[in-house]
Amino acid sequence: MKRIAFASFKGGAGKTTAVMAIASSLVAKGNRIALIDADENAPLIDWREAAQSTGTWSDQCTVYEADDLRGFETAFEEAEKAQVDYTIIDTRGGGSELNNACLINTDLVIIPSTLTSLDMTQALLTFEHTVEVHQSMDIEILVALLIQRVPVGKLTVSQRQSLDALSELPRCETILHARDAYAAMARQGLLHRTYDALSADLMRRFNANHVALAMKEADALANDLLEALGVLPEDS
Repeated sequence: MKRIAFASFKGGAGKTTAVMAIASSLVAKGNRIALIDADENAPLIDWREAAQSTGTWSDQCTVYEADDLRGFETAFEEAEKAQVDYTIIDTRGGGSELNNACLINTDLVIIPSTLTSLDMTQALLTFEHTVEVHQSMDIEILVALLIQRVPVGKLTVSQRQSLDALSELPRCETILHARDAYAAMARQGLLHRTYDALSADLMRRFNANHVALAMKEADALANDLLEALGVLPEDS
């Protein structure tokens, strides 16, 4: 079982959206996924319920709530017992003992950020905190930034400068653009199941094209993460 934690000190950086996108891609590849929802707002629990109500969920994906350390331990144990292929952890904003447990019980930490100065500052603080936690435990775990909500069109001078400023830190090669499909994911469910539902409806096939673009990006990002974890394409 490979484990990926998504972390950010600041709420609203797109952490949960990235979790949903990666989960969608891995499930579409036929993997069994455990999602550990350690966010105090339980967004993944809400996502599952919304998707189940519209038929855009999959039994290959199980969500475990972890609102404290004991809940995290239980969720982790249940995921191992279920012999899932991947466990994805959605942490809560800020630093806490629970967040630190999430940061050390993983194989890869992904820190999302947009190209705003506020998000970048918080992403850097999260990065530094994560590295410090790992060093205090004398462990080495991969940590990388994920740039998202990037405009599809031409970047502004400020956005290009922000992207350049982050070039010294390890980050995912794939970026996630600002797409309606990502914004709607929380109420529509897994990307590939949403695509299937939209494609089957003649009146909504145009929207399916937007979901297809998001799926392509999510797959590229998933491949980046699997490569970082040393997973070969045929093993994913």
